[in-house]
Amino acid sequence: MKDLIQFIKDFDHIVIAKHKSPDWDTHGSAYGLKSIIKTNFPSKNVYIVGWDMESDCREKDEAILNEEILEKCLFITVDVANYDRIDFDRLEHIKTIYKIDHHIEVDNFTQFKLVEDNAIACTQVITLWAYDNSLIIDKKAARYLFYGLITDSARFLYKNTNSKSFKAAMILSEVFTEITTVYESLYLKSIHQARWNSKCFSKIKQLKNEKVAYLKIKKKDFKNKNLTEFEVKSSLSIFLNIKEIEVWYIAYESNSSKKIKVSLRSRKHNVNKVAEKFGGGGHILASGLTLQSWKELKLLNKELDKLFKEDKVDE
Repeated sequence: MKDLIQFIKDFDHIVIAKHKSPDWDTHGSAYGLKSIIKTNFPSKNVYIVGWDMESDCREKDEAILNEEILEKCLFITVDVANYDRIDFDRLEHIKTIYKIDHHIEVDNFTQFKLVEDNAIACTQVITLWAYDNSLIIDKKAARYLFYGLITDSARFLYKNTNSKSFKAAMILSEVFTEITTVYESLYLKSIHQARWNSKCFSKIKQLKNEKVAYLKIKKKDFKNKNLTEFEVKSSLSIFLNIKEIEVWYIAYESNSSKKIKVSLRSRKHNVNKVAEKFGGGGHILASGLTLQSWKELKLLNKELDKLFKEDKVDE
């Protein structure tokens, strides 16, 4: 099977796609990979599609892409576990898909792939792939890749952080030295954001076992608060470092969909098993899923309570 380098050499047009409701790992992977390709293969035409979380609008490259380009392009997905999560609505024109990911593989939507499910971030996979293939990682690429590495590892706190994660950080920080600017932009909050998180903290609910907690966010809760979806989702961080809570999630109504989006987290329980029952997935300790209505929240809580009880028996 051809490796990714050969695929890049074989195509004049390369389209990089993110997942829906993007985070910094998919966004950083897309922009980091684009910059690496343009630096090392300057003749290539590289486009990014999906939601631009920095500008809070669709990627401008989407307007350039016509049917002829799409049918002849190499279409690379980054940090996308499921075909349905690809943030692009003209997939019927795509002939060749290459997948770069770090999720547990639940949707084998292409035979061409670079998947390392033990990596803490997709940006880690891309960084080490570029390094191992002696590709130049320019400063712009390093900056974007560092964003994804830091956020998906929660500043190297999550379980899948390993020596390769720190190797990737070393490689990137040798090129992009202003790493404190990344931390400041990510973790310094406005008073507006702090008030939102404080409001969310007061709305936390716990199951009877008190080890599983959740936050239910309806559109009316953030209506007229001038919050982006990324800022709404950031309330997930309010559960961190609370000793009594071992499994937590936020369920929120998205502005872009009538469905309920859920982000599941745990320090030690395999929440991915629960996410898969609802058609979602991700990682053992960090997964996502979508509910059709708020009525399904009761069923989700039942499954999480069951997971906690089963794990308790096994201890």
